[in-house]
Amino acid sequence: MKPITERHVQAIWYDAALRPKNLTTRRGSEVTVVSPGEWNLEAGPDFRNAVLEIGKERRRVVGDVEVHLCPSDWDFHRHGVDPNYRNVIAHVTWGCGPVPGSLPAGALSIWLGRFVTADTAFAPEQIDLMAYPYARLPSGVRPCEEKIGHDPDLARQVLAEAGRHRLRMKARRMSGRICAAQGNRRQVFYEEVMTALGYKKNQAQFRRVAERVPIGELSANADVARTMLLTAGGFEEWDRTGYRPHNTPEQRLASAAEIFTRTPTMEMSESADFSSAACRELIKAMCGEGYMGKGRAAAVLANVVVPFALAEDRISLIPDWLPAEDLSEPVRLTAFRMFGRDHNPAAFYATNGLLIQGLLQIHRDYCLQVHPDCTGCELIHYTFV
Repeated sequence: MKPITERHVQAIWYDAALRPKNLTTRRGSEVTVVSPGEWNLEAGPDFRNAVLEIGKERRRVVGDVEVHLCPSDWDFHRHGVDPNYRNVIAHVTWGCGPVPGSLPAGALSIWLGRFVTADTAFAPEQIDLMAYPYARLPSGVRPCEEKIGHDPDLARQVLAEAGRHRLRMKARRMSGRICAAQGNRRQVFYEEVMTALGYKKNQAQFRRVAERVPIGELSANADVARTMLLTAGGFEEWDRTGYRPHNTPEQRLASAAEIFTRTPTMEMSESADFSSAACRELIKAMCGEGYMGKGRAAAVLANVVVPFALAEDRISLIPDWLPAEDLSEPVRLTAFRMFGRDHNPAAFYATNGLLIQGLLQIHRDYCLQVHPDCTGCELIHYTFV
């Protein structure tokens, strides 16, 4: 028999077809899994925003779930002192052992393995680990997949309109920031680009660095500018989880110095020409000598440059095509919900940054607001009635 791995246990917890129905806690309380949570591919607990009902009174609890082979793995990985794990409501394990005393107050301990192995026909090799998490969703076909999953033209229309809505909202926010900055548009643009270079986890820190070292005071000498930004960054507490060595906050601050001293990014961004050729040239300029990757440069173009041009009325129409940024976890998850497990990303959205922006907006406006099985989602009612 193939040995059980932690990923097997994650798949069993996530997939209602594999997860035993009559679960209980180690203390014997009934557990109903309303939602196993969102499979987390970044640092922190394995599942976010799970919904469980406990006991015969069906007391509802909402929070994170951590999965391990053995209960002792919790302490071995020092989760008890890691603030990322303070919202864990359930510690799900394959094997048995003493319940860790450092679990968050009220967290449940669920010995999943005993319920699974009660089925003598169970075998780990039955589980296709490559199907998780995106190719295997917690429930059946979603309403949006039924409506547009097999109609590429309609799908692109829906995503494009959602993408335009997202960029218009960004433009309104930037317009307000320009007014608040009393017309110091270069500083606003600089802060927005710096924020984008902070990625999701360090956006606020990068913005503060841009405020400490304003664009008007940033040296035109790349080496001096790098020192200025790194010195200002030394006052920040960085979130370093999940970053590769070549993509640390310090590396990105150094890249920012190069971008604003050695490339014509700011000047080129002021062009009203957002044709395909002009967009590719701007991406090439921002990347420079490897100052940032093409995916991040495309994200800066979509999230900063285009909305900034809209905010200043330099363009009135949003381009139908933008360079494609990297596909993030929310993009992939929303796409699998909308188009099904077997869809071809390139045929729908993966080569067009505007459509990727649309997926991000749908994830924000709809997917994050409804029950995980899409009950009550208003996207279909608004879009297809």
